[in-house]
Amino acid sequence: MKLNPLIFSLLCIIALTGLSLSIWLNLPELEHYPIHWNAAGEADSFGSRKAVLFNLMIMPVTLIFNLGLFYILPKIEPLRQNLEDSRTAYIVIWVGVVTIVTLAGFMICLFYATENPDIITLSLQIMAIGLCFLFMVIGNIFGKVRQNYMLGIRTPWTLSSELSWEKTHRFGGRVLVLTGLMGLGLTAFFSSPEKAIIAIIALLLIATFLCIIYSYLVWSEDPHKRV
Repeated sequence: MKLNPLIFSLLCIIALTGLSLSIWLNLPELEHYPIHWNAAGEADSFGSRKAVLFNLMIMPVTLIFNLGLFYILPKIEPLRQNLEDSRTAYIVIWVGVVTIVTLAGFMICLFYATENPDIITLSLQIMAIGLCFLFMVIGNIFGKVRQNYMLGIRTPWTLSSELSWEKTHRFGGRVLVLTGLMGLGLTAFFSSPEKAIIAIIALLLIATFLCIIYSYLVWSEDPHKRV
């Protein structure tokens, strides 16, 4: 049985929204509640009960936005058949993004349900590891993405050269897997998860830069490129 990303997204939205509202309705009566945390996971801003509701609903609303975006993109893609041919990769990325957002929302709910400050640190650790695995999963299917305007490494050179698109996505897939593996190593190396996340983001920026340069180099050697 194949996973339907639309149904999966709807189930995540319903579950996370219901959990968020349930936790908000059962909050203890306090003068103020923590609503923001610094990089060390310490609460540095406080607000009202309504502010907590805003915090709890950020991820459900993000899921709704993601659902609309992933559902609409194939319908407005100029190279629709190519995107359809990349359906497996599209679904993997869709489900991966929804899973990460849902996980983040669950961790926010868990904090307000338990009022345990250690949950913030744990959340950052889980998010760092989750991002690394997402990079590796996407990297493994990146080479299957066909040329389109909505998904993948879209540079002027990959969009004007099929050779650049194909080679860049194979190269980018390997780089993403390596980024994920290195990120996991950094997560274990750093004592604080916030430093690991910063390092992972830096690795992703480097990987992106390498893919952009590589796409140009392949394009420059392609005799069939569109100019």
